[in-house]
Amino acid sequence: MGVESTRILAEIYSEAFKNMPEQKWGFSELFELFSIRETISFVICLDAKPIGFALLRILADEGEIITFCILPKWCNNGYGKILLERIVDILKKRSIKKLFLEVRENNKVAIKLYNNCSFKVIGRRKKYYKNNQAEKIDALVMQYQFIK
Repeated sequence: MGVESTRILAEIYSEAFKNMPEQKWGFSELFELFSIRETISFVICLDAKPIGFALLRILADEGEIITFCILPKWCNNGYGKILLERIVDILKKRSIKKLFLEVRENNKVAIKLYNNCSFKVIGRRKKYYKNNQAEKIDALVMQYQFIK
């Protein structure tokens, strides 16, 4: 991904996670992720303007969602579900068997989205995240199973 595209995604990420200042990914972190060959991105646009994206890492027959965000202005309008369903459809065609992600246990909106898209909780990472008040928050490990 080019510099300008990465800059646009960094702006979306910053806006999407503005209420979580401990989320410190910026342009350089995203640009570095794109230098890893197995990293791919999915972008959702409205009127030809990006409103959200997901970064994934694909290794062999498994994928991991590294980050997933929609601009706050467009949240709760179905765009997250559209993006996630598109990702699942494309990965099915690539013969991916499992897709993983981690989500803060207190991120009820994201958990609802992932549950509605057939992700299942398969584990928990104790005190995985830290908020800006230094409180530790568990991560739920979720999985989408393509082939049973």
